[in-house]
Amino acid sequence: MNEILEVGGLTFAVHRSSRRKTLGLTVDRGGELVIHAPEDSPEQELTQWTRTKLLWIHRKLAIKEELAPRACEPEYVTGESFSYLGRSHRLKLVTQQRQPLLYDGRRFYLRCDAREEAGRHFRNWFIAVGKEWIVTRAELIAPKIGARPARVAVRDLGFRWGSCGWNHVIYFNWKVLQLPIRLADYVLAHEMSHLIVPNHQPEFWRVLERAVPDWKDRQTQLRKQAAELHWCGAEMVQ
Repeated sequence: MNEILEVGGLTFAVHRSSRRKTLGLTVDRGGELVIHAPEDSPEQELTQWTRTKLLWIHRKLAIKEELAPRACEPEYVTGESFSYLGRSHRLKLVTQQRQPLLYDGRRFYLRCDAREEAGRHFRNWFIAVGKEWIVTRAELIAPKIGARPARVAVRDLGFRWGSCGWNHVIYFNWKVLQLPIRLADYVLAHEMSHLIVPNHQPEFWRVLERAVPDWKDRQTQLRKQAAELHWCGAEMVQ
């Protein structure tokens, strides 16, 4: 089970080792931020040290974003489709409205002067509306898993669908909210199964299969759909 640390609005996985003597930081292939630490390093020390590295981290993330494939980047033009819980909704650019981005249940409305920051507005919208839905779904799935998370959080996790923390806090990527409910449930069940088995040993897959008997089919569909969704792509991992 991963230890999670939040610093400067970013989410880090903490990997501890008894053989490690110094602190280190990596930005992995999927954009996940990893702190490598000695086994007995206090959390406060990790937080303070990581704060000194934030400028370097943001530079690394910016470089990765520059090099990332742009096939799934939207254009933010009227008529473009955006997925919410597996259903497509058209975007309409408008000249006047109170908020930069609005959703009326049928379509999205983006204010023209907010188009330059449209990606951020969509991300913030999904995070704002997503937690309540994900918490509700997690409650429905929990009896099938046999475990409940201590807390559920929705974050930007780069190219990771989700992450299960050492303190039973589960983090889900806001991009999950684009998926059909059937596939979103698979992502939730996968991460919640880590509450029982922290890694991907055979027992983990048995726990997952009891909750989602057709998980292999859903996993295959998830990989295919990720390549077609905005802000995702084939790089998405779990």
